[in-house]
Amino acid sequence: FLEVLEPYILKDMLGSLPPEIMQALVEHYSGKGWLQRVEQCILHMDISSLDFNQVVRLCREHGLYGALIYLFNQGLNDFRTPLEELLSVIQNATRKDATSTCYRMLVYLKYCFQGLAFPPGHGTIPRAQLHAVRKELLQFMLEDSKMLTSEVFKGFSSSSGKCPNICYLLWMDTEATLEVVKCAFAQENFEPTSSTLDASVSKDEEDTDIESPDSQNILLQSVVDAIIHIVGLENEAIHSVVVGTAESEESELWPSVSDFGHIVEFVSFFVSYKRANASQRVLKHILKYLTSSTTSYDDKKMPPQKEVLQLFNVVPQTDWNSDYVLNLCLDAHFHQACGMIYTARNQNLAALDSYMKDTMEPYHAFIFINKKLLQLASDEALSFRSTVISRFAELVNLSRECAFVLVIDHFHDEIQQILAELHSDHCSLFLFLKTAIEVHLSGKLDFSELTARNYEIVESLYSGDLEDYLQRLSNLPKLFDRNPISMTDKLVELYLELLCQYEPRSVLKFLETFDSYRLERCLLLCLDYGVTDAAAFLQERVGDVASALELVLAGLDEKVNQFIASVENAFSRTSSKSISEIEQPDIVLNMSEARPVLDVLRSSIGLCQRNSQRLDPEESQLLWFQLVDNFSDPLKKLYGSKVVNGKGCWSVGGETTNGHPTGKGFSQKMVNSAYQRCLNTLRRVFSQFVGEIIEAMAGYIPLPAIMAKLLSDNGSQEFGDFKLVIHRMLSMYLYEKRILETAKSVIEDDSFYTLSLLKRGVCHGFAPQTFVCCVCNCSLSKEGAISAVRVFSCGHATHLHCESEQSKSSNKDFKDGCPVCLSMSDTQARNKSPILAENGLPKYPVVEHEVPYGVHHNHETDHVERSRGLHQMSRFEILNNLQKGQKSFHIETVPPLKLSPPAIYHEKIQKRVSLVGESSRHSVRSGKPQKIWHMKEPKSKKSGNWLPPKSSIFSSDKNQVQ
Repeated sequence: FLEVLEPYILKDMLGSLPPEIMQALVEHYSGKGWLQRVEQCILHMDISSLDFNQVVRLCREHGLYGALIYLFNQGLNDFRTPLEELLSVIQNATRKDATSTCYRMLVYLKYCFQGLAFPPGHGTIPRAQLHAVRKELLQFMLEDSKMLTSEVFKGFSSSSGKCPNICYLLWMDTEATLEVVKCAFAQENFEPTSSTLDASVSKDEEDTDIESPDSQNILLQSVVDAIIHIVGLENEAIHSVVVGTAESEESELWPSVSDFGHIVEFVSFFVSYKRANASQRVLKHILKYLTSSTTSYDDKKMPPQKEVLQLFNVVPQTDWNSDYVLNLCLDAHFHQACGMIYTARNQNLAALDSYMKDTMEPYHAFIFINKKLLQLASDEALSFRSTVISRFAELVNLSRECAFVLVIDHFHDEIQQILAELHSDHCSLFLFLKTAIEVHLSGKLDFSELTARNYEIVESLYSGDLEDYLQRLSNLPKLFDRNPISMTDKLVELYLELLCQYEPRSVLKFLETFDSYRLERCLLLCLDYGVTDAAAFLQERVGDVASALELVLAGLDEKVNQFIASVENAFSRTSSKSISEIEQPDIVLNMSEARPVLDVLRSSIGLCQRNSQRLDPEESQLLWFQLVDNFSDPLKKLYGSKVVNGKGCWSVGGETTNGHPTGKGFSQKMVNSAYQRCLNTLRRVFSQFVGEIIEAMAGYIPLPAIMAKLLSDNGSQEFGDFKLVIHRMLSMYLYEKRILETAKSVIEDDSFYTLSLLKRGVCHGFAPQTFVCCVCNCSLSKEGAISAVRVFSCGHATHLHCESEQSKSSNKDFKDGCPVCLSMSDTQARNKSPILAENGLPKYPVVEHEVPYGVHHNHETDHVERSRGLHQMSRFEILNNLQKGQKSFHIETVPPLKLSPPAIYHEKIQKRVSLVGESSRHSVRSGKPQKIWHMKEPKSKKSGNWLPPKSSIFSSDKNQVQ
């Protein structure tokens, strides 16, 4: 029955049980040794249902300290007694056995200092009680230990004279103990409480004093003094506490180097934030430790130099010897700290030197310069300005962006003097001009050095100075507009010369983005320093394309030889045939030695393509053929020589093959196989290069000329490797030929239909739909009427005198045509109805696809309907209007396009298909092409697969003219 109750207790479904049952549960579980399960049940039970003494005795006997803390905190509101219980365990046990109890005690203290109930998950400590609990626990930690027989007490009392309870925790884990103590003095705990507290908050004087920051600082000072006394920081040498004896356990020396560091950092932290005070001797120990070379820190801690600077800000100068501290900082290379000391002594030049030595955070030097330039006056200011100018090269190397802002802000009038000073250091001059060019092109600078982390560290140290400097940096656009630096041709050429020396790969990008420079002078500079890509770009700009191509191709032979040598070495090192021949060229092209060759290939192709249209055909052809020759020569050598790179490394029958003996480990057959695979791969790769050039030049050079070039230069060679290139050329030729023939056929068919419509319009007579005038509604043959009658192609008829009267009464924009049809389409821009021309032939203007009397369904629409205004715009007319770009051509006026060709076109295809069946290779027409309205049909096609038949789509035209 008792065991059945356990899950309900753990789920908080039975929070209160009679004391007899709970006592029986504790006895039953403890009898079976289920102590941890008893502890969990106790933590979920109401204190009033427990036999307090029995459970406390059980927890003490079996070490259930979590339940013990819970009983005293919740049952008796006692937070001190559990600490005494745990501390007695630590004092009576060895260090190894007391470790878990020590950490449980530290966790309990941390929860209490943070205002949380222990164990976790049991709520919080009431606010009215929190400050009293903190004070009570801290006072207990500072009390003298009562275990006078413990080895820890003997060791600490012999060295420092007393042993507070905190000594045991420091001995177990110094770093963790100090972090827990910090939780009691966290920054938020020092904020004054609100005046409107809950009614449960006590109003006595003790609580009021504890809540105030002053009382907290007094308690903190007591803790700091106790730790200082334990370690002996008030003495010249720290105390070395020997814990343990030879009889009980191995002796141990405390504090170790790391433990002493944690203690010094703890004291320094509260002193630097003005929360505690320290004597000069303690400050001396702190500074000596922080400036020691063995000090290390991580990202979670402030760097030692920053801690020293914090101490300088809060500790009066009278409390430390500046000479002693300066020597410490000089030995530790704390340049910012040295700069602060020199600044306090009013030694500005020495301070500037110190700040300029700090390469990790160079902006401090510029903050200092900016501050002093604003503060100093008269002769002192002139001296400082001259010193800054004389060291401007070092400032540029420190931070070129900040140095440029310094010039714009404070030294704009001395720009020529600064440039003259920089001429002695070309690297600094280059960096300065590079920054000036960047500002000239983009109008902004990158200040990524002032990161968020750096700003947080510097904020408390140089808050006012940093804010002023950041404010000046935010006004950069205004500074550039107010004090611009004119980029003269001389400066640009000077920068280009330095750029060729220090960053030759950036020259081309600069010339492409910067447009104000003298081409001839810049070209000479690029040629002098061997920057071929930039020189070729300038040659192209001046119009000397041939020279530009020569510069791009300069050094190609050397790059090709290196590429071939690397491929040779790659094939000689391995005899594996796991890689197929198809994949080998791609693998070879991914080698690093292939990159320079590919760059030359693509650069030269781009150069030729950009200039082919503006050059004469002969010049363009010579340009392309020169490029082809340069990449065809290595391919010819690969066909004509038995060696790959011309050096005999692959020579068959030699004693060595690329340094490897042919007789030991390398058979002659293996050498020949590797040589053949390498040779085949190189042939395919260089054939691919030539193919890319030919594909690129096909749009600018006639294909017959390209083919003639290949045949004339490679007539004696085998064309197996050129097979892909020739196939691509023929494919492009057939594709363009097919497009041309299709366009020609479309134009011919549209011309035929236009002429056919004209003929039908001339030969066909018009008959009126009714014998009534569409204007006066009178009979056309009434007596006394004027005999003249006009019949329109749409079927309407009018008296001539009625039409003339209507035209006089209408507006000036009245157009000639059927008055009925015009009235129906008065909102449209163009007239849909045909009108009679002066020669009697009908004109058919553009109409929409929707007409009032019918719709065109195919090309065989009856000629009577076409004579009544159902004419379509021909495809030739559509293409003509699109080419001319007429503004009056609107998409609304375009009829639906008919993709199916006319019947005459269908018949041409039928003839070609029938001829294909007679001859599988070539088709020859048996008769001459017949004329259709004096227009010739296309010439005979040599290929029967010119276009697939579409007999199922097209229908025959009964009215086709033969």
